[in-house]
Amino acid sequence: MSIHPNHRQATGTGRVTRAIKSGFAAVALTSAITALGAIVGAGTASAATAQPAAPAVTGVTWHQLSTINGWTSGQSQYGTGGPAWAVQNGVVYLSGSVLQPSSTGQEFAVLPAAARPSKTLFIPVYTLGDTQGYLVIYPTGEVMAWASPESNAQGFTSLAGVSYPAPSLTTHKLTLEDGWKSSNGQYGTGDPSYAVSGGTVYLSGSLHQPVGTSEISTTLPAAARPAHTMYLTVYTYDGTLGLAEIEPNGTMYTYMGGAQQFTSLAGISFPAASDTVHTLALDNGWVSGEPAHDTGDPAYWVSGGVVHLSGSVDQPSGTSEIFAVLPKADRPAHDLYIQVMVYTPDNTAYAGTVLIEPDGAMYAYSQAPGSAQMYTSLAGISFPLGS
Repeated sequence: MSIHPNHRQATGTGRVTRAIKSGFAAVALTSAITALGAIVGAGTASAATAQPAAPAVTGVTWHQLSTINGWTSGQSQYGTGGPAWAVQNGVVYLSGSVLQPSSTGQEFAVLPAAARPSKTLFIPVYTLGDTQGYLVIYPTGEVMAWASPESNAQGFTSLAGVSYPAPSLTTHKLTLEDGWKSSNGQYGTGDPSYAVSGGTVYLSGSLHQPVGTSEISTTLPAAARPAHTMYLTVYTYDGTLGLAEIEPNGTMYTYMGGAQQFTSLAGISFPAASDTVHTLALDNGWVSGEPAHDTGDPAYWVSGGVVHLSGSVDQPSGTSEIFAVLPKADRPAHDLYIQVMVYTPDNTAYAGTVLIEPDGAMYAYSQAPGSAQMYTSLAGISFPLGS
């Protein structure tokens, strides 16, 4: 097993609990990062640093992403691959990792026109020490990395698993409910919308709730619903971590952190209910979370060179963090660090990590002791082959 970037060395943060359908509770990860409205604006670029070209894989062609402002590839230190981008079927994918050993400034790259979103995106990602960070991606192509503390983003920011619709992909506006409104007018993040490409559902846009208390924000149409309940981490106001809970009937609950003030749906993707998935064989005492949480058995699905995971796992006995091994044909080329939702023994939800290695081994862990073993969501995880 390769070394996790500061695995388990960071300390925990404050928590706010709230009970939800499955018996979980929620936690807000308080951030010292500047409030949302103050960071919508790009930094100043400096000379770019070229990275080695990423390999081409059937269906997905990777292109190197040059870094700026003292940011460099995390490949040599962590084996995560150089920063890269790809576009397939109207969807943009990122991979690799970046770090900033010297200098300052959150902007680490400028995406080419083909990989730029039509609106500003706020996407949660894994950062140093198993902590929650996020990317801000602008329509002009600037990409910024944030975390609390900021040094965690500088120490290591993973781009693995990041995907979002390109402007060419047709999106459909969602009808909001119970006082929830689009935040596009204030932040330029797009109206809450969905798109379906290659059997995969992609959400986008942002929302807030100026009046009301209901956590039901929208109902997805039949073509954009999952087969089982999903718990997905999302960016909320001021850098706090929130949850989007999506039911098989299309009901979406939006809560935790600063959800009522601002919730980003950017980066959410999952297989539509009609897709055929393959069940994962679990190891080391790990079992399916389906019986307790209605999230479906741990499974994978491959479409157009992109691997998707679904379901959830827990570990009632055993100590190994390896919960499964992907088949040889469906493994990444580098170590992937992907942020997920985990559940702690003291009844809170938290940001956890799934690490996927080139030999197919998949690890689940978190800062909070015992949390990943209590419950780890695999919902929303995806990566192109060659990542």
